[in-house]
Amino acid sequence: MYKILLLISVISLSVSAQQSSELSVDMKNIGLSYKKVMHAENKVDLLMSLEAMATLISNIQKDQFKPDLQKQSIEGLEKVLSVISVAKKYAENDDIKRAKKALERVDSYRKEYHKLHEPPSIWQLLFG
Repeated sequence: MYKILLLISVISLSVSAQQSSELSVDMKNIGLSYKKVMHAENKVDLLMSLEAMATLISNIQKDQFKPDLQKQSIEGLEKVLSVISVAKKYAENDDIKRAKKALERVDSYRKEYHKLHEPPSIWQLLFG
């Protein structure tokens, strides 16, 4: 009986880890794009970085979330995309400072929504 429970737990962990790993790589790429945005010194670089970030987010929205977290995850990404849209408008009007200021909200969204995707501990898997 314990062997079966252990086997089920290991299988669950590996499937969860694989999904989490792919999502983790994509999120890290978004994080790198965010850093590029925040370090951009001119309008062209800022707009290019914002577009790259928006493209990564749009790609992630398609199908990488667990069904029970899909709605909340998409909601968080939509919030980030709306901030990117605002930042683009500021950047297009040569207001780089305001664009970056608007993008500071992305970090608070990151903290809020990353909590949803923290992998369960072995104890949570075993005992619910």
